[in-house]
Amino acid sequence: MKEFVIRKRKEKNYVQVTCRIEEEILDKIDRIVLDCNLYSRNSFINDCLRFAVDNMKIEQEF
Repeated sequence: MKEFVIRKRKEKNYVQVTCRIEEEILDKIDRIVLDCNLYSRNSFINDCLRFAVDNMKIEQEF
């Protein structure tokens, strides 16, 4: 599996949406953002989603 590399990125255009995130996961996200001195929680979540979508494998039911 590819490694997930955390890095600061330039600002991009975003669309605001609402989603529910488990409190435990959000706590971990906030800790990573603080420990790695990232720009924001949002940019980190976008990086996580981008990585997950780009590297996911969809199982086909037969």
